[in-house]
Amino acid sequence: MKDIHGQAIKDYYRGEESPLLLYNSYGEPEEMPVEVFFRDEHDFTYLEHLAISACEGKILDLGAGAGTHSLFLQALGYDVEAVDNSLGCATIMRDQGIKNVIHDNYQNITKKYDTILMLMNGIGIAGKLNNIPELIEKCFNMLEPDGKIIFDSSDITYLYDSETPRPEHYYGEIRYQYEYKGEKSNWFDWVYVDSGKIQEICNRMNLSCEILTKGDDDQYLGCITKTKMAIANV
Repeated sequence: MKDIHGQAIKDYYRGEESPLLLYNSYGEPEEMPVEVFFRDEHDFTYLEHLAISACEGKILDLGAGAGTHSLFLQALGYDVEAVDNSLGCATIMRDQGIKNVIHDNYQNITKKYDTILMLMNGIGIAGKLNNIPELIEKCFNMLEPDGKIIFDSSDITYLYDSETPRPEHYYGEIRYQYEYKGEKSNWFDWVYVDSGKIQEICNRMNLSCEILTKGDDDQYLGCITKTKMAIANV
C-alpha cells in the first residue's frame, strides 16, 4: 500500500508543500491541511491539553502521525513511545527528535504501557463500528492492569441532512482515499463513534468509559478503564 499520507508529511517537514486531497464516501473531496500534524503545544485545543494531562506512567502514542503529541509529552519528561505504520511518519518523528519510535502495526506490539493515547480520532483506526471491541481488547492486552485508554472522537451527525441522507450502515463509518502529487492511495475505512455508542460498547465489555469533556463539532474526549469487576476477573 502506497504511503501517500506519510510522503505528504515528509515533504511538508522538508519544506515542500503540495495539496493533500482527501476523498470521502459522503461528499466532495477536501484538502487536508498537513500543518495540523506539526502544531506545538500553543496550538493544541483544550481537549488535547486535557488528554495529555490525563496521561500517566509509560505511554504509547498510537497512530502518532508526525508525533506532535509525543514531542510534547517527551519534553514534559514522560516515558513515551510513538507508533505509526507509515514509514514516512516514522522517519519524520525520528528526524524531529522523538527518542522511541516504532514503525509497525500496533497489533504487533507486545510491550506493556500505563496509558495508550489515541488523539485526532485515533480510535477511528478500527475502521468499522463492529471492530471497535477488538481494538479496545488489543489495547488492554498492551496495558498494565490499572492502565487506561485516552481517546477522542466525534458525533458526525452534522454531515447528514436532507441533501446528504444517512447511510444504511452506522453513520460514523466513512471511507477515505488520499491523493498527493497525482498518486492515490487505496480506499480505507475509518470510523467516528458518538459518545453514547462508545459507552454502550464499553458497558458490554464490562469496561468503564468516562467522557472527560466535549468540544466543538460534537467532539469529545474519553477515558476507558477496567471496572473493578473486570479487574477481579483477570
